[in-house]
Amino acid sequence: MNLRKKLSGLVEDTSYKNIRLYNLEENINELETYGFTIIPPEKIANKDFLKKIRAKILQLCKERTGEQFYLKRNGKHGHYKAQPQTDSQFLLYYLLMEGPLFEEWLMNPILNSLVDYLMKGNQQLSSMTSFVKWQGDGYGETLGLHSDTPPNTAEGLLPTAWSDVCNATYCLTDYTLDNGALAIVPGSHRFARQPKFGEGIKRAIPVEAKAGSLIAWHGNVWHGAFPKETEGLRLNLTTYFCHKKLKTQEAYQWCVTEEMIKRNPPGFAKLVAADDPMGWDEHGPNYARGIEYKNK
Repeated sequence: MNLRKKLSGLVEDTSYKNIRLYNLEENINELETYGFTIIPPEKIANKDFLKKIRAKILQLCKERTGEQFYLKRNGKHGHYKAQPQTDSQFLLYYLLMEGPLFEEWLMNPILNSLVDYLMKGNQQLSSMTSFVKWQGDGYGETLGLHSDTPPNTAEGLLPTAWSDVCNATYCLTDYTLDNGALAIVPGSHRFARQPKFGEGIKRAIPVEAKAGSLIAWHGNVWHGAFPKETEGLRLNLTTYFCHKKLKTQEAYQWCVTEEMIKRNPPGFAKLVAADDPMGWDEHGPNYARGIEYKNK
């Protein structure tokens, strides 16, 4: 029985409805088999949206570093410091708070359909960042291989029947081996542990994708990146999700505004934990934030 027929019996589940609606069955098959999948640009967003996101990221690079950044050539990288950082890469943090464009991305239906499948509906946004990468050695010969999932036992084992975290990269420039593509060890999500130092390097493959593509992967999968050997920038928008039982990397619960919640669908509030009653002040739940959220 093929995957489409299997899913036909589960159409009452919203996540499966969306998988069928957006023809993502093959992508789900790849997530299960390899631990990652690539969705082409034409299914993600139009070219105008891609250009706007890319321009906004470059603007933020200038604002935070004091230097002008160019897609096609190397340049100065300014005074901005953020951890972790290498000689050829830094991260821009808290992008959700940089305007409605990033809120729109968070509600992208393809992104949410894949995350909803991986997280079984228990996801919250952990961070929205951009890896700004230029020519250099990158992570070195180890490729920085790791799993995003935090261990849940003293032995360092990871969950296997579900995913505590998942990740998705919106490629704002072409991803090629020479351009510093994501490195992934296919099928490593089934190992349910972190790689040992140097392990998996020979099995790692470059995940090559056109600008505007979305690369999504299971939280357990071993991944890193190849060094960038060409001039210019490799840009992305990385959206990282975690289970509601975990702490988020970025603390949205207390910084999202009422205006942000009102201008977005109800699902937005759930993703940024605005519906979480925990985190009281002397007035009780939610008063410190000043947001009253009703589950619709």
